[in-house]
Amino acid sequence: MESLEFEELLVAAMIVKGDHIDTRDIVGKLPVEAFANHHLRAMYRAIVRLLDQVEPIDIFTVKHGVPAETADLVLEVARRSSSASNIKVWAKKVRQCWMVRQAKEKLNSALESLSGVNTHNINDVLTEVSGELSTIQFETNDRLPRRIGDMMTDYMDVLEQRTKGEESGLYLKTGIIPMDEKYGGFDRTDLIILAGRPGMGKTELAIMIANSIGRSKGRGLFVSMEMSEMQIVERHVADRSGLAVGALRNPNDMIDEQFTRLTVASSQLQDEDNYVLDGAFSVDEIIAHAERMNQDNGLSFLAIDYLQLIKKPKAERNDLAIAYITGRLKQFALRNKVPVILLSQLNRGLESRIDKRPNLGDLRESGSIEQDADVVIFPYRDEVYDEHSKFKGIAEIIVEKYRSGQPGTFYMGWRNGHFLPIDQKEAAARYAQNEDEAKPKSKWRGQKAS
Repeated sequence: MESLEFEELLVAAMIVKGDHIDTRDIVGKLPVEAFANHHLRAMYRAIVRLLDQVEPIDIFTVKHGVPAETADLVLEVARRSSSASNIKVWAKKVRQCWMVRQAKEKLNSALESLSGVNTHNINDVLTEVSGELSTIQFETNDRLPRRIGDMMTDYMDVLEQRTKGEESGLYLKTGIIPMDEKYGGFDRTDLIILAGRPGMGKTELAIMIANSIGRSKGRGLFVSMEMSEMQIVERHVADRSGLAVGALRNPNDMIDEQFTRLTVASSQLQDEDNYVLDGAFSVDEIIAHAERMNQDNGLSFLAIDYLQLIKKPKAERNDLAIAYITGRLKQFALRNKVPVILLSQLNRGLESRIDKRPNLGDLRESGSIEQDADVVIFPYRDEVYDEHSKFKGIAEIIVEKYRSGQPGTFYMGWRNGHFLPIDQKEAAARYAQNEDEAKPKSKWRGQKAS
């Protein structure tokens, strides 16, 4: 795919257009290094500079902005365009050619790495190559703006499916019934953050969501960097059967009823299509695995436990490395229509507060987590901090941020290390009563105010 002709046509069209909105749009998206020919790269750089300086763009100003060896070629290039109507087409072609060149460089680098592979370094080399290849991107976005009126037929079909109780395929149901009823499920392009202090049930909540999707015949990938794959399997079995993990680790003490629940849960999980991957990975390696699965048979969700254990890229500051990770995961969700459930730790500073319920300011290490996230959920159990809590056995599922609606708090039971459905009105009444009791009592009516 030769780019010389496209580069000439683009530069010529930009000279014809001058300081136009199309020219500015292209400059904002197409880097100088996208040009393979050094003369045309110099002309494009001159056009970018003229735009930045709010100077006119024409044959003469471009000619004066390039090196002497290139100056004599400006007029010849400008003659190539009789019309600038296809300027965005030429820009896209130049970008595509640049992406192909980048892909070839990365493939050559991968082949060079593979040429030195042996039995001692094969895993490290394959991981490095996989990460390198996963960064290859091609310009495939041929989408055009669509008139909203023309899309209404499709949207009415979605509404009709909902009235029949059918899934529209657009939303992710979590299995937390009151939350699903309020929000209708989360969007398939969402980056969903599940964050909490240790012991609050982050992993259990993610596994519960995974099990819910599995029951609906979805296909998910759970990436764990904290627990082994067998521990994750055990957590799935425990959640599905309602048994405590401790019971599964002491099967000789189990009674017949527990074995029956274990058998049923195991049979269900064998027929479902959830996957687990354990180890230490970079964000690009995780995305490579997920995209392969999505290309094979589709993917309903990607869950990662947890953010702070992902291998960080080189960056000047830790918050920039975190920002790169969350940004890449959000791009993955948008590109593949696969929601990402990303677990995260919270700052321990919240434990010094009287009210230890988390808020967005407690997200650890980077404001980019809050910025990139579409949904932020905090599981909170008061009994973790107060063994005499009036709310033993109750967990709050705090939706602190929801880009498509209002935040809210939902209540779940907590037994044997699992979240269970409970009556929302009854739980909310208990919390409201406790707040009333905690308010300062007014003075006795017979006592005069001083």
